[in-house]
Amino acid sequence: MSAPDPASPTCHIQLADDPLQTERLGELVGERLQPGDTVALSGTLGAGKTTLVRGLARGLDIDDPDAVSSPTYLLVIEHDGEIPLLHADAYLPKKLEGFLDDGGLEYLFDPDKVVVVEWPERVHKHLPERVLWIELSVTAEPGRKVVVRGEGAGGFPWVADLETILDLG
Repeated sequence: MSAPDPASPTCHIQLADDPLQTERLGELVGERLQPGDTVALSGTLGAGKTTLVRGLARGLDIDDPDAVSSPTYLLVIEHDGEIPLLHADAYLPKKLEGFLDDGGLEYLFDPDKVVVVEWPERVHKHLPERVLWIELSVTAEPGRKVVVRGEGAGGFPWVADLETILDLG
């Protein structure tokens, strides 16, 4: 993640080692996203990025959220719904950068869609100014630490209340 802006709303969440909790967090985030929003999703391999996107797809009411899978080798997967979801992966940065440099920016950052970019730090220069950053990390105790931060104009003000909204009971 880039250096935090002190004015950006930030939320720190500890999740149990339960994919359903990661998916539930994604669902709550998805319910709050609007067309044109970009989510930068970072974390190591196995941190739960694709699981979180599956939940996000549920929150956006995507037609088939169970079809969400890692787009690593496909580069970008589009999921249909009232607000379409574009799920991109920059794990292979040269491949994604080539796509973006060849006109893919207009497609990827369509104002009528929600975009999720995994491994965003690898294509940071291509991201829009207004981004919801989500960082997942596996903790020593079984589970995940999640940091959610809104950046840019309007900066996702609901992020400050996300931990309160999240009911993991």
